[in-house]
Amino acid sequence: MADESARRTVREAIWALATTVVLVLRMLATILCVVTVLLWAAAAVRTSPVNDWLWWALGSAGVLVVATYVYSVLRVRYPSASERWEP
Repeated sequence: MADESARRTVREAIWALATTVVLVLRMLATILCVVTVLLWAAAAVRTSPVNDWLWWALGSAGVLVVATYVYSVLRVRYPSASERWEP
């Protein structure tokens, strides 16, 4: 019985750490995506739509999509154990 509770505690700790890393990555990717898209748009007006900022904008958007997917997988596989309502 004690072994099961220790496993559960370790699993919850790993889940919390993974979720924290993914959420920080999502936050940074969101900020970077907004900044790089604005820089790309400004550079596109001045030069060409296919400029160096386009690849940074696409890369940050890709990281945002992947991080959002990983977070959704974590939320489905390891749902919250609290009694609060979650959408």
